[in-house]
Amino acid sequence: MKFTRILLYIAILLSIISITLSISNEFRYAKFKNYMESMFNRQNAKVTDSLSQMNLKLSELEKYFAPNGVVEKFINYKTNLEKHLSDLEKLLTLAQEDQNVGYFQIYITGSREVWIGIKNKNSKYIFQGMLKPGLNPYKFYFFKDPSVKTSYTIDIPYDAKIQTANPDNVYFLIQEPGQRRLKKMPSSKLDNISEDLNLYIPTIRGK
Repeated sequence: MKFTRILLYIAILLSIISITLSISNEFRYAKFKNYMESMFNRQNAKVTDSLSQMNLKLSELEKYFAPNGVVEKFINYKTNLEKHLSDLEKLLTLAQEDQNVGYFQIYITGSREVWIGIKNKNSKYIFQGMLKPGLNPYKFYFFKDPSVKTSYTIDIPYDAKIQTANPDNVYFLIQEPGQRRLKKMPSSKLDNISEDLNLYIPTIRGK
């Protein structure tokens, strides 16, 4: 009888311990769950804030790239500025009236562009490009330098070579010391402009 009571006490004690441990585990689980939820909420808030800031920055960038936005205005301004500077250089080039220099401009007849290539005596290109119909703005100086240098004033040697596939459409407006004249390109390839165009050069070295 005494032994039975002892077993009963032990069973009750074990039950109490089991219940206590169960309650303790539940408490720990609830505490851990609350901690994880709190940490998740904090991280979620940070991510949400970062996304909001990113969306705000993207919206600001979209304003820059939108039609008539800052970027488009800058590109248009830059393009217009370059065009005006180019036009100014053309005007400066055309306005020069140097009398004691030697240069020529190229006039293209017809309605199509014509390719022109100018080389030095070592066959290295000094200039090449498709020239539009009409009087082109480039001035090629074979005797002395221009008073104002621009991107349209090009120094070439007096013995330069000129080449084109359409000589019938190419004319040279030649300015020599004391005179001007117009000469048609005699052939598709000129091996020495001073001889082939009969250029007047007071000092053959041109300086």
